[in-house]
Amino acid sequence: MVADIKGSGGAGIAHTTATPEPSVRPLPGAATGTDTRPADPTEVVTLTDLAARLQRLTEAVASVPVVDQAKVHALREAIESGQYRISERDIADKLSALEALLDGASKA
Repeated sequence: MVADIKGSGGAGIAHTTATPEPSVRPLPGAATGTDTRPADPTEVVTLTDLAARLQRLTEAVASVPVVDQAKVHALREAIESGQYRISERDIADKLSALEALLDGASKA
């Protein structure tokens, strides 16, 4: 079967009925989802409080502002008053450390 797609320049797309090769195959002996036997009543699933702790952590992180407004205000005042000084040495050291970190990450 060929379907014409508007704007495709007249070239159709061939439809195939072949089943694609799965990219993930189950391990030998693994459940395939076709087992219709009832679950064993002796099997027990125990959930820890990990999900609840992760939820609380997610909410706590979400409530923290992305920008520290107090720090922004202090820096703005220092810049406006002329008291903010830039250390070329500190900038160079931090750029070098970042470069080393990125270089190490690309080799991992």
